[in-house]
Amino acid sequence: SIVGHFRMNVPAAVAKPSPSIGQCLGQLGINMVAFCKEFNARTPKVRPEVPLQVTLIPFTDNSWKFYMRSPPVHWFTRRVARSPRCGDKGLNKPVSNITLKEVYHIAKVKQMDPQNIGVPIHVLCRSIIGTCRAQGILVTKDLLPQYINRDDVPVRDLDALQKLERQRNKSQKRKGK
Repeated sequence: SIVGHFRMNVPAAVAKPSPSIGQCLGQLGINMVAFCKEFNARTPKVRPEVPLQVTLIPFTDNSWKFYMRSPPVHWFTRRVARSPRCGDKGLNKPVSNITLKEVYHIAKVKQMDPQNIGVPIHVLCRSIIGTCRAQGILVTKDLLPQYINRDDVPVRDLDALQKLERQRNKSQKRKGK
């Protein structure tokens, strides 16, 4: 019988036995090395480091199975908008802009997830637009002039920019004390 359903985010194609994976798998008695090998074998065509959502289903006889879903919507929108950090004030202080066409493409990817099979594309688009609003990302038919240069920032640099921004915010908080 099924013990439960456990969800975690695992980087594609480069999963290794680490504390983040071990905390979930260790308490279930699942061999981390075997899980990582099988996961990496199933994700060789996915770009490395893409955070895939994994639902793990362990059974009472110490066997298990898992299924994968695409990355979360906020990961896609942040990448498309080329925004290292999302706004904390929603649309009161917009940080970037994406187009309806880009929202449609994200919805097409999310439509392949098991829980979204059969969900109309316009429903997924509305959900993605709501996520964008919460992140402070404007959704318009065309890119707004103030965000036209967003594509100059390489996507691979977003994580480094986010790290720099976090360090800058920490240092400003320390100076303020």
